[in-house]
This record gives sequence, structure tokens and C-alpha cells, in this order.
Amino acid sequence: MYGPIVLDHFHHPRHVGEVSAATGHARLENPVCGDVVEFWTRVVEDRLEEVGFRAFGCAAAIASASMLAESVRGLPLTEILALEAGDLVEALGGLPASKTHGAALALETLTAALGGVVGS
Repeated sequence: MYGPIVLDHFHHPRHVGEVSAATGHARLENPVCGDVVEFWTRVVEDRLEEVGFRAFGCAAAIASASMLAESVRGLPLTEILALEAGDLVEALGGLPASKTHGAALALETLTAALGGVVGS
């Protein structure tokens, strides 16, 4: 059902936990399945300097948040805000169609966490 990249990020998630001196934070929940993703971000000069997350739910949601955190750290905000859920699904090597909501939730949460710092 899940590929090796998804399973690796599920079993060994990266960047788990709060970020000290965070400049952004968001926590979103999928009301249908109950998945919860929370991101903390620290932005310096329009670049994501540090990112951390906490996720509760299915393997797809946890792996998506982990892959996203690993992929965006150090990037300019403009590049991060141009990402789409499909980019994340592709980076994970694919997800079952019924689980792509995990990627969408992770990206939506990160975008919300960055909402307070865009353009600063």
C-alpha cells in the first residue's frame, strides 16, 4: 500500500517538535478522518531557517509532514508557497488516492504557519 519513502518517513520522521523562537505556527485538523498536523516555523530574511512539526493520524499524514519539513528547510518563502500537494505526493514516491489528503493537510498547515511572516 505505501512505498519505501513513505514508510521511512512514517517510521523515522524528521524535524519533529517545536521550534524555539518560532515566527509562525499553525495547527489544522481534517474533520473527516481526524488527522492533525501542526507546524512551527522560523523565518529569517524571507527564508525558512527552521521548521518543526507534530502530526497525529495516518501514515500518509505523518510521512507527508516529515517529507515536507525536510524538503523546505532553508528555502525562500516564494519557493515554498509555490508548492502543490502533488509535488509532495511525488516526492514521497506516490500515495494511494484515498490518502492524498495527508499531503494536502501538511502543505495547508505549513502555508498557514508561514502566513504571518510572508513579505516580512
